[in-house]
Amino acid sequence: MQAIKPRDVQFLPIANATWVLRSRTWERLKFEIEYALQKGTTANSYLIQGDKIALFDPPGESFTEIFLSELQKRIAPQSLDYLILGHVNPNRSLTLSRLLALAPQLTIICSNPAALSLRQLFPEKLLNLEIVKGEDRLDLGQGHCLEFIPTSLPRWPDQLCTYDPKTQILFTDKLLGPTFAAIRS
Repeated sequence: MQAIKPRDVQFLPIANATWVLRSRTWERLKFEIEYALQKGTTANSYLIQGDKIALFDPPGESFTEIFLSELQKRIAPQSLDYLILGHVNPNRSLTLSRLLALAPQLTIICSNPAALSLRQLFPEKLLNLEIVKGEDRLDLGQGHCLEFIPTSLPRWPDQLCTYDPKTQILFTDKLLGPTFAAIRS
């Protein structure tokens, strides 16, 4: 029987002042059962650093400790300005809670359905929420002017995609996951 590699987090540049934090596991995650994948997965988060700094979509609780440890090796959480959530999953609540303890100054950017979910997940916390719509923009400086695209789906009514014209990257969180899973299997 072959030993399974431990979970880890890779920090890799993907574009101008843009990095991916790939939280990797070599096992099948619970959500993968429906896609029949058995070769491991990543939960991808992203970091864009302009004059302001945005972090996207931290991973679920099974990665909380190693994700926050790797993030803190690269950047002081107190220097983060925005947390952009493409989807709110209760599984991410531990990571979000610990991140907010390290970075209470964060402004959370999300859709209205996501804001409702966050208020249910954290009823005791006063969250600094900024609810965005399709015409809204967020200028991080240095050419990174993010555009928001609500992509509500029956399964993920809070889904929000973010486009960075400078790097031409579309951050989709859950939106394309089933499509890529179907292609890979």
